[in-house]
Amino acid sequence: MAAKHILACIDFSEHSTRALAEVGEYARANGSKVTLIYISDPQSFVPPQAILEPASHSDDASHEAQLSKLRDEHLSDIVVELAVTPDHAPARAICDYAEGHGVDLIVLGSHGRGGMERWLIGSVAERVVRHAACNVYVVRH
Repeated sequence: MAAKHILACIDFSEHSTRALAEVGEYARANGSKVTLIYISDPQSFVPPQAILEPASHSDDASHEAQLSKLRDEHLSDIVVELAVTPDHAPARAICDYAEGHGVDLIVLGSHGRGGMERWLIGSVAERVVRHAACNVYVVRH
């Protein structure tokens, strides 16, 4: 059965951008809707003056603009929604978004990490595969 709603996970790496070709091919063949999602890290560096100022959404707007550019470059002929979600746990955020938005298929790129590096760093792709309530397609490069 074809997926009606695909969640394409983007981290702006070459791996995730390459995965968009496969997302586009699948979506075109099956008439699927696509959501491009970027999980922003709210714990990233915050300059001291920002603590005293009202919260700014400029980073999220910048990420959304980058997603929009990817959509226009790779998926211009497909119905695509954009989502920027702040969370320090990307795998959990991806799974939660998918479950809450009726996603049938999650697609994400793999960095191909293995051995000690994978053990030390962990793998978002592996965690999504283990915890997602829907099918997951990991694009290896």
